[in-house]
Amino acid sequence: MTDINDKIKTAWIRQLSVDWKTVNFNSFNNAMRPPSYEISHSGEAMGRWLGGCHRRLSISINLIKTHSWECVLEVLCHEMAHQYVEEVLGIRDEVPHGEAFKRVCIEKGFDPTATGSVHNWMEKRKNRFTATPENHQILDKVHKLLALAQSPNENEAQTAMAKAHELLLRHNLSLLDTQTKWNYLHKQIGEIGRRDPAKSIIGSILCKFFFVEAIWTFAYDQHSNQRGRILEIYGTPENVEMAEYVYHYLQNISELLWREYKEKGNIDGNRHRRTFIYGLLNGFYHKLDSKSQENASQKLVWKGDPRLKEFYHQRNPRRTRASSRYSKTCQDAYNSGVSQGKKLVIHKGIRESGNGEVRCLN
Repeated sequence: MTDINDKIKTAWIRQLSVDWKTVNFNSFNNAMRPPSYEISHSGEAMGRWLGGCHRRLSISINLIKTHSWECVLEVLCHEMAHQYVEEVLGIRDEVPHGEAFKRVCIEKGFDPTATGSVHNWMEKRKNRFTATPENHQILDKVHKLLALAQSPNENEAQTAMAKAHELLLRHNLSLLDTQTKWNYLHKQIGEIGRRDPAKSIIGSILCKFFFVEAIWTFAYDQHSNQRGRILEIYGTPENVEMAEYVYHYLQNISELLWREYKEKGNIDGNRHRRTFIYGLLNGFYHKLDSKSQENASQKLVWKGDPRLKEFYHQRNPRRTRASSRYSKTCQDAYNSGVSQGKKLVIHKGIRESGNGEVRCLN
């Protein structure tokens, strides 16, 4: 581990301190005192709370080097639950992962399994993040419909996408009636950066039409020491997978259609890019909204999942509303975007603008 210099270790500890304070405020009402922090070289444990006179919270350097900071934060929350049980609840004679600890994790929406070796935990996360075989059959059917949505016939493409969304709606409505045990997860999608109006509209589209909850949260990239905003989504594994696909699709197709609009109009530069994309996503939002009204006429109405909302509120007890400022630079670009958005269909596979990678549903 000698390839990690002291400067980057100091940055990691600083970020652990920032995240500890945030979680202490949001989830524990500032009930705890800051501990000392340690980047551990232990190959066995991802994290550890050493209480008593030591008051030390350790995070494995192996975890930090090999996985996202989102995983590091989950382990940090796990260890903070141990700290809370000992220092606030005053329970010191219970086994480490006893009833009090499990109760705190459930109340706060933390992962009680974020312990032990990195490999074992990642296997558990993989199982949690994977939809059941029955639910994967739904995704497979949606995937086939999205393939039909590539039809050059606009009516056929629109019909295929509408059927795909109706299938997801019927699936989620049936789950509300039949499921007794739920498996919700949260996942950060996209790249760390600034929140902007276009990404905010995509977040709204996912929340209203794709059966997830979403929030803009602060994120950290430990390899580049970069901080910024990122979209975090909550839902069942199959809905999170679908929402992540739609997020990337809309981002990529927006850039593709903007380039086509520039070429046709012989437009230099990117001055009106955000205006066009904003109009495109607005048009797509209103198109889906009109389709949801058609579904309502068939008595297919999605009013939300109360259990998902509870999980979302546990993880974000102090959430606040924020809006992104936006001003149009060109009415023609905006109107053209809206027009294309109303005709937009989601189908499988859209090339990334950078390296040519094609993202598809599994």
